[in-house]
Amino acid sequence: MKRIFWARSAVAAAACLAGLYVAQGRTAMGTGAGRWTMYGRDLANTHHATGENEIGTSNVGSLSVKWAFTTTGIVPATPAVDHGAVYFPDGGGNLYKLDAETGVPIWTRTIPSLTGTADAVSRTSPALHGHMLFVGTQAGAHMLAVDSRTGDLLWKTQLDPHPAAIITQSPVVHGGRVYVGVSSREELFAADNAYPCCSFRGSVVALDAVTGEVLWQRYLVPPGFTGGAVWGGAPAIDLGRRTLYVTTGNNYTVPPAVSACVEAAGDDALAVEACLPADNYIDAVLALDLDTGALKWARRLQGFDAWTGACYFGGDWCPDPAGPDYDFGTGATLFSAGAGAERRDLVGAGQKSGIFWALDRDDGSVVWSTLVGPGGELGGIMWGVAVDESRIYVPIGNNGGVEYTLEPSGQVVSWGSWSALDTATGDILWQTPDPTPGAQDRGPLTVANGVLYAGSMSGNVHALSAATGAILWSHPADGSVSAGPAVVNGKAYWGSGYESFGIGTPGNTLFAFGLP
Repeated sequence: MKRIFWARSAVAAAACLAGLYVAQGRTAMGTGAGRWTMYGRDLANTHHATGENEIGTSNVGSLSVKWAFTTTGIVPATPAVDHGAVYFPDGGGNLYKLDAETGVPIWTRTIPSLTGTADAVSRTSPALHGHMLFVGTQAGAHMLAVDSRTGDLLWKTQLDPHPAAIITQSPVVHGGRVYVGVSSREELFAADNAYPCCSFRGSVVALDAVTGEVLWQRYLVPPGFTGGAVWGGAPAIDLGRRTLYVTTGNNYTVPPAVSACVEAAGDDALAVEACLPADNYIDAVLALDLDTGALKWARRLQGFDAWTGACYFGGDWCPDPAGPDYDFGTGATLFSAGAGAERRDLVGAGQKSGIFWALDRDDGSVVWSTLVGPGGELGGIMWGVAVDESRIYVPIGNNGGVEYTLEPSGQVVSWGSWSALDTATGDILWQTPDPTPGAQDRGPLTVANGVLYAGSMSGNVHALSAATGAILWSHPADGSVSAGPAVVNGKAYWGSGYESFGIGTPGNTLFAFGLP
């Protein structure tokens, strides 16, 4: 683990950076009406712009492009917006600060110049606090802190020295700490027979926001096992419980004895589960102590799931037996449901299986689960959901083109869709198919003032009625959309462009949509 601190004097620098961190007395909640300071907008990861009152169901159909900024690569991350500025990275390796009203650049920095790694890029949503901005990188798995006023590097910390390690999960900041999960490309490298698969283990890390020092790091699979990457969305924080909620991915490899045990267990799910050690936290939701990283509880929700890219593309490194590759493709989301004495605090998460799970925040017991749509290696449910006072909004990718029946319409489709679930019961309230047959819907959603914002891999962005699912507005986005918008002060800031596994079309634009 490598930490580089850019200062002549650590003491003087810490004092200086602490001033940046607490500047203007801001909090990390990101809940002000004119702010979107982290991936999910708030610590609960709701993607709900509670203060938005300019764009609503009656006028969203009049949205138009107020400005469009051309980048050097795809824009797969939800931007951060604060005090009249928009912050985001692109697939070309740049990090931008734009004027929120005009789209004019205030500063641009290249990720390679900040990390010293030639091919470094970021796809994480920035997290802002005070005058500090935090992003994670690929090609080196660094967490970076920069001065949001100038773009100058404050510190960088490598979270995992494994050559395949990357950061795709967006960080969340609170209480002087930065929290984020660590993922890897090793699952894909395993499609190459010449690659010595596998050795990466996923983890969750807490860093000092002022210095970049690693305060704790919890690995999620035991020695002898690999995988357990933490890659989707962002962590969620319950301040009252002092708890960090995270979700995990599948194993890449398991010891031969475990494979033999699973093979012998056949279709007996309980026997298969008994083959896995309790501390192999794959395809799971975990509750960790916010201060120490100690495990409070873990709920594994798939069973055996060892899988690599060799199972998809072909190759010798596909485990035998192999699992279905049903990672949790979203981070955790916190919400409460029910009324009176029946009201419960829940943590929810969407899985690539197509199932959305709601668990009790205190003990991880399953309160309800709903199969929203078909699962698949590429989803299923990916990247992020949105939640408001009564509904959870869920995208379905359906990369396998499986036919399924929408509720309550009874329409049969074989492509992506968006759904609303009742927070208390998980009942499906409505489902709306993507208007482009064959399209996948994988990006995170945003809800604001009765409007649900949804991007499509077809290359379009849409606004739906949150109450009914009716499509109220659509606009071409010049590329596939795998990002959700930040909705702030009557504008939706939305990036386009995504291409992976041969799916999607590149694009290089950040749009600001607004009313006339």
